[in-house]
Amino acid sequence: MQVDDSVNELDTPTEDTDRSPTPSRKRGSEEGTSTGRRKRTKPHDDESHRALALIAESSRKIVDAIHMQATLDTLNHVNWQLITEKLEAMDLDLVDIMKVMKAFRSDGDLAKVFMSLTNTTIMRALVYEQLGRDPPPLP
Repeated sequence: MQVDDSVNELDTPTEDTDRSPTPSRKRGSEEGTSTGRRKRTKPHDDESHRALALIAESSRKIVDAIHMQATLDTLNHVNWQLITEKLEAMDLDLVDIMKVMKAFRSDGDLAKVFMSLTNTTIMRALVYEQLGRDPPPLP
């Protein structure tokens, strides 16, 4: 049996005979050098950022809605405990407190206005108007 050595030489390229670039080199040369490459942004990073921004915005809207509802509930609800505390802080006697609370019970809007007041002078003026007399001078 004879083996032809010339066939083996064609199947095994040598440096002298094979001058074509390898496929990986060719592909690399098409992409360019590292300085010429464009940075790719990861699409999932952009989507995550947008999703988090939407969640943050939605959360802010929920918080705003809760605050608005709490404000409306406060304005639409007469807090008798708060009214009592404010009246007691004015050093009114029990009879006067009961008269003012009766007036507030008859006029819910007036009670809500009184609850929202923080100025002591105005609160006193409103209370003593309901009692039908001038407020005593402050100590």
